[in-house]
Amino acid sequence: MKLVQNLSLKIFLMMFSVILVFGCSQSNKITDSWVNPDATKESIKFNKVAVFGLVMKTANRKLVEEELARRLVNTIAVPSYKVVSDDDISKPDVIKAKLSEQGFDGALILRLVDIENRESYSPGVYPSYYYSFGGYYGHSYGYMYNYTQDYGGTYMSDQIVTAEIAIYSIKTDQLIWTGETMSMNPNNVEKTIGELSENVKEQLIDDGLLTKENF
Repeated sequence: MKLVQNLSLKIFLMMFSVILVFGCSQSNKITDSWVNPDATKESIKFNKVAVFGLVMKTANRKLVEEELARRLVNTIAVPSYKVVSDDDISKPDVIKAKLSEQGFDGALILRLVDIENRESYSPGVYPSYYYSFGGYYGHSYGYMYNYTQDYGGTYMSDQIVTAEIAIYSIKTDQLIWTGETMSMNPNNVEKTIGELSENVKEQLIDDGLLTKENF
């Protein structure tokens, strides 16, 4: 009876740990950032910002740029597709000239870096053999060589999307800030961009380029 109670307690603690790790994790987070050492809070006080979404499809580009522009405050934010045609999107000199001519002093660029599909196994309730080396090894060896037994585990597939956000000054032609983000299973563009925007704002505050009074 005591053994059963101990096993039940261990199983409960393991499941509770999983809930703490995964249940409270963010689906979108900043994994790294860099600040120009010469940058100050004044460096990102732009009057007019062009928002670029460098993604695979034109339709996605428009959607990403619209969502990002909608969330920028205290500035005029314009999706780049309204300024730069698909034919010119690969021509940085042409883009910079157009932005300067139309009074843009800042640019925000979101670039898709990588898409990775990960498969993970989530076990069901841990049976008693898990709690000794001999029991676990013996069963696992047997399972690999013809024995089949299902403990309620499932294989899960997650999509991990890595993107980079960069903030440029058009006036000085300098990179002010850049950050790398990781999103898990971003199946809703509006929600993902919303989370990303909030995380970028918080990171800019942490990096000393914004204050909470800006919002």
